Amino acid sequence: MEERIVLGEVSRIVFAVLVLSVPMSAQLPREGASLSESAEKGKKVFDHRCYVCHEKDSERVREIEPTLNGLFKRDRLVTGKPVTAENVKEIIKMGPTPGMPAFRYTLSDQEIDDLIEYLIVH
Repeated sequence: MEERIVLGEVSRIVFAVLVLSVPMSAQLPREGASLSESAEKGKKVFDHRCYVCHEKDSERVREIEPTLNGLFKRDRLVTGKPVTAENVKEIIKMGPTPGMPAFRYTLSDQEIDDLIEYLIVH
């Protein structure tokens, strides 16, 4: 149990270092179709919280986890559960693995809902 807590703390530290080391120019929005207001807000959450680990389109960031492009076109999540808004929300809130932080205390339910709206069209 203690080993799991330490691993979780190390993951948070590594995540913070990665986020802080990515220049904002590497996080510029991609051009594309217009998004709903909710999806626009979700894109901002993605750019600030998810991009560093999940965006393979950036040459400045090494992909750590699976890309989230086309997430809602897949059959299953990394947890093995079907891809649904509710299951994605659970992963965002709780973190599926020790390498991904849980965002239940750092993102509001509205921010998570906006992020899911963005991921649906991303």
